[in-house]
Amino acid sequence: MSQEINNNPNQNNEEADLIRLLNYFKNGIKSVFRKLWMLVEFVIQFIILLKKNWILVVLMAVLGAIYGQFIRPYVAGGVGLKKYEMLVKTTSITNFELYAFADEVNNQKSDDSNTKSEGVILAKELGITKMDVEAVEQISDIVNNYHEQNEISTLRGFETDTLFYQAFDLKDFKSNMEKTDYTLQKVKIKVDNDIAPQAIQERFLNYVNNLKGVKREQESKLNSLLVLEKEIKRNLNNIDTLLQAKATASKNSGPAGADQLLVNTASRGNVEADLLRYAEGFTKRLYGTQRMIADSQQGAKIISNLRPVGDDSAISNPIVKYTLAGFILACLIIVGIQFNKYLDRFPNRN
Repeated sequence: MSQEINNNPNQNNEEADLIRLLNYFKNGIKSVFRKLWMLVEFVIQFIILLKKNWILVVLMAVLGAIYGQFIRPYVAGGVGLKKYEMLVKTTSITNFELYAFADEVNNQKSDDSNTKSEGVILAKELGITKMDVEAVEQISDIVNNYHEQNEISTLRGFETDTLFYQAFDLKDFKSNMEKTDYTLQKVKIKVDNDIAPQAIQERFLNYVNNLKGVKREQESKLNSLLVLEKEIKRNLNNIDTLLQAKATASKNSGPAGADQLLVNTASRGNVEADLLRYAEGFTKRLYGTQRMIADSQQGAKIISNLRPVGDDSAISNPIVKYTLAGFILACLIIVGIQFNKYLDRFPNRN
């Protein structure tokens, strides 16, 4: 009995602590709901305030709609903001210039200083107010970049540890690719001018392809590809010469069928079959090299012409945008009036 009596004080203390903890959580929850209800009351009071001044709210909203539908196009000369998109095929160096040009356009200033770059001047002349560039990810670009790294490491020979490149995983390689590594880029521009899209496209393409960095990279790559093409053609000519000499020698020496040219000889290894296999490999390399030469000679090229596109956002509609602006302005006026009344009552309260 005495032991039970001695344990009662500790038990009572634990129960009291538990009750205090529960009361703490209960008061906290009540405080949160009280704050939320205060916010709801504030919103309701604001709605009641708008209802009392509904004439002002409706009037400002209507004026905003009228301005967006009729007055603004007249003030802007009937041009308005137009949105265009086009798809271009470029190189990595051209992509760097393309993204840099977009940054210049988006950060251009309204002053007329003489320190403006050619890109900003061109954007002003064409009426380009905003430009966005978006990489179009293709599996072919990922594979080409992946194999290009392996081929470069092979050409370096003993100077590069090829085991590092052989350990490349295609999925990991894709995660390390930059947006400038993709050949297809979607260009989105907003124009505040009445210039024809074809004229904008031609001047834009001419500007990009004639940048010094782009021209140097194009000439360097083209010269390297021409040397490679010449070497591949020389190898093909040498193979043709050897095959022709072998066929002539076989015809003029020995009995018929003693030495013949075999084309499909999967089970027999001879010089002719090896030369034909090499010729097939060189032919494929020549085809790929000539494709790259054609791409290098053209520089950045248009895949999909510059076309007008609609803006999906509802806020871009001038009627909706300026109606909303009128509503916000009416709310600010009402809040200003109420604040002025509060300032009039403040001295009396003190």
